Amino acid sequence: MPKMKTKSGVKKRMSMTATGKIKTGRSGHNHFLRQKSKRANKEGAKVNYLDETHVAQAKLLAPYGLK
Repeated sequence: MPKMKTKSGVKKRMSMTATGKIKTGRSGHNHFLRQKSKRANKEGAKVNYLDETHVAQAKLLAPYGLK
């Protein structure tokens, strides 16, 4: 039986921590940074973790884990 492929979007945008949480970036931190407040820019730069309701779906898209 052939190996399952990891979705390329998931491996580019997500990584797994040592405790098993899935780490992602936050949206809205690539452009129009001058028009946003400093607080919004700082919040966008922080790390985000997937909610428990989406972890199972992300693990299906990356069957062998993430780096």
